[in-house]
Amino acid sequence: MAKPLDLADLQVYLSARIAPARALGLTVESDAPVTIAAPLEANVNDKGTAFAGSLFSVAALAGWMHLMRWCSLRTLEAEVALSGASVQFVAPARGAFRAVAGEPGAAQREKLELMLARRGRGRIEVPIEVLSEAKVVMRLAGVYAVILTSVAP
Repeated sequence: MAKPLDLADLQVYLSARIAPARALGLTVESDAPVTIAAPLEANVNDKGTAFAGSLFSVAALAGWMHLMRWCSLRTLEAEVALSGASVQFVAPARGAFRAVAGEPGAAQREKLELMLARRGRGRIEVPIEVLSEAKVVMRLAGVYAVILTSVAP
């Protein structure tokens, strides 16, 4: 990544590199905070609500994209991967839904920066909420591995 990823770049990146994102009908609504939206129609289950796997996927991708953007803002070339997660399904999503990636705490960000500087890899937890019809339907605490591949000039 030669330049920081903006909203348009994030959409292109998501659509080009993540095949399920196209199938799920995902769109990037915001880059600050990273927000990814999904229509109910492409993600509906047998009960007429959003499929739990779709909710999880959109949340996991929002956290991943948050960290990809964070790396790009620091001109870091890195691979980011979800390595663990804790999920809480709060309510059924009866309409379109969106995942909003929260900002990890300052201490977590500082620890990640230190680990990247020392070892070229680290982990960080990103809080993500999924909302539908203006209410939280799922919370995900995603633990992501960040592995430097190089530092851009």
